[in-house]
Amino acid sequence: MSKDRTYALITYGCQMNLHDAERIGGILRASGWLETSPEEAAAVILLTCCVRESAEERFYGRLFSLRPLKEKGTLIAVGGCLAQKEGLRLLERAPFVDLVFGTRQYPRIAHLLEEAEKGPLCALEMVSLDYTDLPAERRERFRAWVTITHGCDNFCSYCIVPFVRGREASRPISEVVEEVGRLVDDGVKEVNLLGQNVNSYRRREEGKSRFADLLRLLGREYPGIWIRFTTSHPRDFDRDIMSAIADTEAVCEHVHLPLQAGSDRILSAMRRGYRSDEYLSKVADLRRIVKGVVLTTDIMVGFPGETEDDFRRTLEMVQRCRFDAAFTFMYNDRPGTAAARLPGKVPAQVKLERLERLATLTRSLTSASLADRVGRVEKVLVEGLSRKDPGRWRARTRGNQLVHFPKGEEDLTGEFVEVSITSAGSWSLYGQNVGLIGRRGDRDLP
Repeated sequence: MSKDRTYALITYGCQMNLHDAERIGGILRASGWLETSPEEAAAVILLTCCVRESAEERFYGRLFSLRPLKEKGTLIAVGGCLAQKEGLRLLERAPFVDLVFGTRQYPRIAHLLEEAEKGPLCALEMVSLDYTDLPAERRERFRAWVTITHGCDNFCSYCIVPFVRGREASRPISEVVEEVGRLVDDGVKEVNLLGQNVNSYRRREEGKSRFADLLRLLGREYPGIWIRFTTSHPRDFDRDIMSAIADTEAVCEHVHLPLQAGSDRILSAMRRGYRSDEYLSKVADLRRIVKGVVLTTDIMVGFPGETEDDFRRTLEMVQRCRFDAAFTFMYNDRPGTAAARLPGKVPAQVKLERLERLATLTRSLTSASLADRVGRVEKVLVEGLSRKDPGRWRARTRGNQLVHFPKGEEDLTGEFVEVSITSAGSWSLYGQNVGLIGRRGDRDLP
């Protein structure tokens, strides 16, 4: 196909952006476009993130590195959260960009690219999204992402997401079930349910959360797959959801429950909607109800006004929760959020020192969690070859823990296998393949 129908897609940010990129790829392929490298493409599309300042810096660095392509006639398009936030300002900062499109404009991407050939275009309208018959170009044949909600109604004081993704809206249950069914028919073995807050699924439309109902229904309809979900909000994560995880074999025993801070004073300033004792109570319920659950979290240091005593409370919470893994990061202002206007900015050096202390603690807890798995036989889903050691397979347990084991003659990508865990590292497990599960008459685990 001629160069004028080729595209390259560069994606930053969260799983939501990765799935949006799959949708963009599917829409463009259905419109006759083919994917290629940025150097060969007629159009280069950058899908952006603005949750953290570092993500913006990486994006702008890459964007300006593409400027020489413009001289060869390449069309440059920028979409996603940063595009929604910056709009025309992005065109002013980078006048070689041809198209800026917002978080709810990607279904029109083929039309927008054609329109941008006539002159610079900025499309930011927050229209409703209809996922019916919207194609996706999946990156992995065995794994798929399914959006169940988009947007967010929480308005945490530090977060830009409600401003760039819009208010929360949930897809109908029947529509989600039908999409998962099509994916299962296509050979998908792991489905990841996506939303800024999956726990409030259908609350705005029906007056109560139906997330637990959705998990149970999917588990009944498609018992042979793995179901994961992200992200949960502690305020809305209740015992009904915990019971649905415990009672539904298809739902994996991994919960990502962002804590953000251990100080009630800071949690209040963050507008998180829960106190530390409420979070601890939910963790205790979760570990009691869901046996063997793997609990991961997000923790922020250096929120405006955070004192050493506030930070000490965060460390104490981490110790008490004994997270299996944690994503830790420093607060930085996001223009337009309430937190950006708060006094009491924490000096960068103090934030860095606290981050290092927190990371030391969470690394030790992760190592201990992984060490507890040694000697067990784990059912894992093979993702592909290890990036660091092509002589090993890379796989994930039901708890989303990374496992490496030696490569044999057979291609196991996308297969369920049993692995005997022989050792643990700082971030992953190591083991030996015990047997393939559920293919060509092989046995299934109970």
